[in-house]
Amino acid sequence: MCAYFRTTFGLKFNTGFFVGYSPERINPGDKKHTLTKILKVTSGSTRDIAQEIDALYRSIIVAGTYLAPSIKVAEAAKVIENSQRDINIAFVNELSKIFRRLDLDTQAVLEAAGTKWNFLKFTPGLVGGHCIGVDPYYLAEKAMQSGYTPEIILAGRRMNDSMGAYVAQETVKLMVAKGTVINKAKVLILGMTFKENCPRY
Repeated sequence: MCAYFRTTFGLKFNTGFFVGYSPERINPGDKKHTLTKILKVTSGSTRDIAQEIDALYRSIIVAGTYLAPSIKVAEAAKVIENSQRDINIAFVNELSKIFRRLDLDTQAVLEAAGTKWNFLKFTPGLVGGHCIGVDPYYLAEKAMQSGYTPEIILAGRRMNDSMGAYVAQETVKLMVAKGTVINKAKVLILGMTFKENCPRY
């Protein structure tokens, strides 16, 4: 964007134009945590612009705003929000693989553990969408550019990326156990989406 303005209009960043930024926190399909009810992180390319952007969002966001010290901090916060969720989902996905081998009902185990006041409630499944499955890779790439190879972030991605094939394999095993002829079988998939209860539009 900065290069475009300089070459096309002769404007310079933070002289001829300024940038305000607020990462999105919308949760598709969530009727409770709507735009105005989610605390908004705001930022700007200068202190004055950041305050202007913050004031603009404060005028409509009932939940309030949080003025980050820089655009980089605001974007890093967004990236780790999604990376943290990805890692937590990866953990319960791994648990589901372990408990299946131990003949334990994963949901029953999670419900029992969820009775503890500080237990984080996540459920196993596929990870999709344009944030959770992507942002950890952005963070990992920046980390590697700085000379650090992330371990937990990439391990979480490997686990979650493997779940589609895992579900397919387990489905085939169940079909075989029921005597289904696999190479002649037809599978009907209903309601396939990255998140439940989301409108198509």
